[in-house]
Amino acid sequence: MSARRAAARSALRLALLLVALLAACTPGRPVPVAEIEAFIGVPLPPGHRGLRSADEAGVDRLMRLTFDAPEAEAAAFAARLVPGGLTPGGGAGITLLGSGFDGWLAALPEGAAGGEALVAGRRARKVVVAPAGPGLRRVWVAVFTL
Repeated sequence: MSARRAAARSALRLALLLVALLAACTPGRPVPVAEIEAFIGVPLPPGHRGLRSADEAGVDRLMRLTFDAPEAEAAAFAARLVPGGLTPGGGAGITLLGSGFDGWLAALPEGAAGGEALVAGRRARKVVVAPAGPGLRRVWVAVFTL
């Protein structure tokens, strides 16, 4: 791993810890779809359903959302959020961001894949996708400012 990539990962881990501490202290609010899409920088899949979201802001902003979508749509959505791809069994750090959000991951489900990406050094995205039934995937997303 290059020094630059290692530094980026360390910065992301520190940011996750800070966001988790912030999330434990402030209540979340549901977020309209247009606001979600503007903040995360990617449109939600057209076939998404059961969307739940929470938005918290203080010094930094944390937006969390979860929904189900057809398998191909969930995969394409995740690929836009995390261009480097998802890793089977990856994304465990996202579980730390679920304080007070019903339906959030306490642990990674079987068959889950996850990943993370930095967006121009200003935001971090964490994504986990797991099976949710025949032809469906459940998606969890956390996006936060750095």
